[in-house]
Amino acid sequence: MKLTIAAPLGVALFLAACSGGAKEEKTAAPTPVAKKAELPDTGGEKPIELAAIGKGELLALKGARACRFTIDGQDAPTLVVKTDVDADATAQGAVKVGSRVQRVAGPGGFADLQKGMDLSGPGLSLVVEPSASGAKAKLAASRPFGKPTSFEGDWSCDA
Repeated sequence: MKLTIAAPLGVALFLAACSGGAKEEKTAAPTPVAKKAELPDTGGEKPIELAAIGKGELLALKGARACRFTIDGQDAPTLVVKTDVDADATAQGAVKVGSRVQRVAGPGGFADLQKGMDLSGPGLSLVVEPSASGAKAKLAASRPFGKPTSFEGDWSCDA
């Protein structure tokens, strides 16, 4: 007799365990698809295209004095750099690469800036080299793995 009661009791307990309250299923949350961060163009062999910064495109820059580089044939500067008079200041600039204005920076005060300066930003290095004869200058722009592109133009600074 014991077997006849034990068997139905075992089946009942088994069914109760299987059909009991809903078990929480642990499933991994879907991995969110990360948005691609908008990175500067670092396209190696492609020549760098610099354009004039348009009205309303200039970024807010800190500094008491400024210099600007305008490529020959353009009506507005492609590079604007501001810094303070102190020799240990940091220069802040904005340059328009293609259709995007981006920040650049370099060490030095206004006296250094007037003589030309090395500036860098995300994926871009700039070297401004004023000529000894006056306002004419050369701006060399390069990417980390590309050849530099040179631009001739005017380098003018606040007095």
